[in-house]
Amino acid sequence: MRRRRFLTVSGTAFVGGALAGCTGSEPEDGGDKNSSPTKGNGSGETTGNGGGDGNGGGNGKSGGESTADGQFSLVSSDVPKEVVLGEQFTLGFTIKNNGDSASTFESPIEVNGSEGGSQQSGTIQTEEIPPGETTTWSTKLSYPYISTVNYLIGAFEKSFSVKVVAPTLSVGETFVSPNEVAITIRDITLTDHYRYETGAGPMEDVEADDNRQWAFVTVNAENRFRMRQALPKGETFSLLVGGRKHKPSDIAKQEGKYELERFGSRDVASGESLAGWLAYEISADRSVSDLAIEWSASDGSGSWSAQWSP
Repeated sequence: MRRRRFLTVSGTAFVGGALAGCTGSEPEDGGDKNSSPTKGNGSGETTGNGGGDGNGGGNGKSGGESTADGQFSLVSSDVPKEVVLGEQFTLGFTIKNNGDSASTFESPIEVNGSEGGSQQSGTIQTEEIPPGETTTWSTKLSYPYISTVNYLIGAFEKSFSVKVVAPTLSVGETFVSPNEVAITIRDITLTDHYRYETGAGPMEDVEADDNRQWAFVTVNAENRFRMRQALPKGETFSLLVGGRKHKPSDIAKQEGKYELERFGSRDVASGESLAGWLAYEISADRSVSDLAIEWSASDGSGSWSAQWSP
């Protein structure tokens, strides 16, 4: 006889929540004012084990001077190769004054993402750099969408690429999207049997087919934006099994399911949330450790996703 694994899942409910969350940032004029003049030797060398030439590579720390109007040169850069969307990172540039008098350096930074985005151009502006010396300018940024973002320093005609990737989370952790929807994957449970209430009243037992089982995933979605907006549909959550994506399965059980209204408005007020389960039919030889849940969505500016594993 097949072993039956019974499942308890949470019901669907609308509850209150806190207002929080933010989108990306952009370069600010003058950066974070981390500018400290130092004696330069004109070698263009830098420490660290990052690779690349700093020209579109985005490969960490790099050296090799690039001049601007003969007076200033870009001695080195400190640019991350890869960052997680929404997380803060630092761009740093070391600039040398090759002239005969102290002077400030100023240049626009143009920002272009391969998948759109809300970033705007900013400006590098240093304090006065004595002749023959260098200063390091840096700024803290974040980018809210999955993309390859190019930062172009106009004065040097130098660009640096940063790959923005989706976060990888553990079950129980929360991801806040650029439009301030907070998603938490509460648990992933496997079962080869579930029970549901029929229209007539009595409970009905359903067993999975041979060599099959269901993965029940409990999702919580909360609107943290200050205004009403739609919560994500269940079909935007995919179960990843061995590199393949599975969409939610239709099963007889309905109680406690993560399901928005089929008709009419799907918007909820700020602070409201929806919790419930989604069911996925998979092979019986899979364990919870083989699974992951991915949520993918987009708005008019770009796209994002997040992945949860046990």
